[in-house]
Amino acid sequence: MPPLVALLPTIAAVAGLAGTGVSLGLDLSNQPGTPKPATPTPAQTAATDAATQTQQRELVSQQLPNVLSSTSGLANPDYTAQIIQLLSGTTGQAGSTGAAQQAVNSAFGITPAVKKYTPAGADPNTSAASSPSSPISLSEFVKAYI
Repeated sequence: MPPLVALLPTIAAVAGLAGTGVSLGLDLSNQPGTPKPATPTPAQTAATDAATQTQQRELVSQQLPNVLSSTSGLANPDYTAQIIQLLSGTTGQAGSTGAAQQAVNSAFGITPAVKKYTPAGADPNTSAASSPSSPISLSEFVKAYI
């Protein structure tokens, strides 16, 4: 018990220092004179985004010849797009995938296909039940195989 009694003033001093550090940190974090960064306007944001996209296209385009020569141009276009993003250091940034895909599409001569889906019966000129030449009767079809 005597050694524990001798340590009590030291423990109290350490606890007091910890409390002082916490209060000092809280006081410094709430300083009223600290300026807040200005919120950018939509025009500034759009200009920054356009500059970033241009920079990403340039970085990706610089790496494309290296990847094409390394793979003899035989790699899958999706693989090529991922590798040029990795080599250019733009992986994970907004717009990087689009820039890489655009560069690969132009290098491989790929034109994006526009998929048009027309549900059955959406065209008023055709019908699923009628044929353009002559209607077929189901009974005639069955009689042919009996």
